[in-house]
Amino acid sequence: MVMIPFSKKKIYQPGFLVGKYKILRLIGEGRFGVCYLVDLNGNQYVLKELKSKIMKKSGSKIVFEQDILSILNNPAIPKIIDTMKNDKFYGYILEYKRGKTIEEMLFRDNYIFTRAEIYKVATKIIEIIKYLHERNIVHRDIRVPNIIINGEDVYLIDFGLARVINNERYIPNVDFSYLGQLLLHLYYSSFEKTNKKSRPWYDELDLTMSELKFLKKLLGLNDEYNSIYDLERDFIELKTLLNN
Repeated sequence: MVMIPFSKKKIYQPGFLVGKYKILRLIGEGRFGVCYLVDLNGNQYVLKELKSKIMKKSGSKIVFEQDILSILNNPAIPKIIDTMKNDKFYGYILEYKRGKTIEEMLFRDNYIFTRAEIYKVATKIIEIIKYLHERNIVHRDIRVPNIIINGEDVYLIDFGLARVINNERYIPNVDFSYLGQLLLHLYYSSFEKTNKKSRPWYDELDLTMSELKFLKKLLGLNDEYNSIYDLERDFIELKTLLNN
């Protein structure tokens, strides 16, 4: 086992120590940082090392994720455990949520979501969005790589773009649009293309009129949602129609 100090390296290899945490494997790289699965005393966590170039460019904005996560307490959102920094390193330790991202399920495993599964996932995500909006937080990045599914549990990760709602630049309905795009990915998992010519999603997906209306409103095509409560109400009605 090799111990390394807090210093910039492109990729930390398995077995290296960053502080007191042992690197197990690379999880992935995003705009703001690189994430690793790490171990401490037999417990697994996520180490997110923030990129130095982004730190220099964004300054204090880069710590929004840390500040926001520190005030949240929801089992569907990873807790922040520890902060690690010195002159050349800035990162933090997050609770590790087991499971697969929707991105992995769709594009690696070719998983096909049933209607019932789509509605279950949507229910959980809407609950998370409501929790955040009630605390004046907008996530702004609800995409397939940032949703983890583990059995009946659904988690929302990566709060690097999350901000406090100010109804100017940071507005709640950004999350609604992202939710709409995510649901389209789930619907398309069972889509079989029969026509060489591409058509808009609302023409080629086999959706009910109620589903079309809901998705179009999520995406702000004709009308748009201004409140998570209005969105949740319509979604409950949609589920009721599906079950009847």
